[in-house]
Amino acid sequence: MRCIILALVAALALALPGYSDDDGRAHGIAVAGAASTGDAPIKITINPEGRVSATIEGALPSSAPRGVPIVISIGIVNQGFVTARLEAQLVGNPPAEATLDFHPEALKGVPHETRTLRITLTSRAPTDMTIAFRLHDEVPDLGGRDRIHLLMRGL
Repeated sequence: MRCIILALVAALALALPGYSDDDGRAHGIAVAGAASTGDAPIKITINPEGRVSATIEGALPSSAPRGVPIVISIGIVNQGFVTARLEAQLVGNPPAEATLDFHPEALKGVPHETRTLRITLTSRAPTDMTIAFRLHDEVPDLGGRDRIHLLMRGL
């Protein structure tokens, strides 16, 4: 009887997602609360405490015709079910040849949302910019985790 129970436990352990082989490689890891941001190259994560972090998850366009907005999809993972407004702005030394258009709408409080960000360039020169995301009336992240850095060029 004891051998049967041990065999069942071993079989279940192999069938569960997230097990690893002897060489340490993980297989089928399913993380609770992990989000699929789809084709969104920028991912914003809001943790349960309301802290915002931003990462680049996919390929971003490096150039666009001058005066034509570059539309970038943003995937939002809302782990805290926050309903405050999400805001974005150029920070640091904002370049004069770039404008940012992001409508600061209130989040819906659902785990996954998608928004769009528009960047318009007025120069052919490479433009280095930093975009910071934050919740309305919240303190920016002191470690800079709420920021992404982009280098784009107008055509």
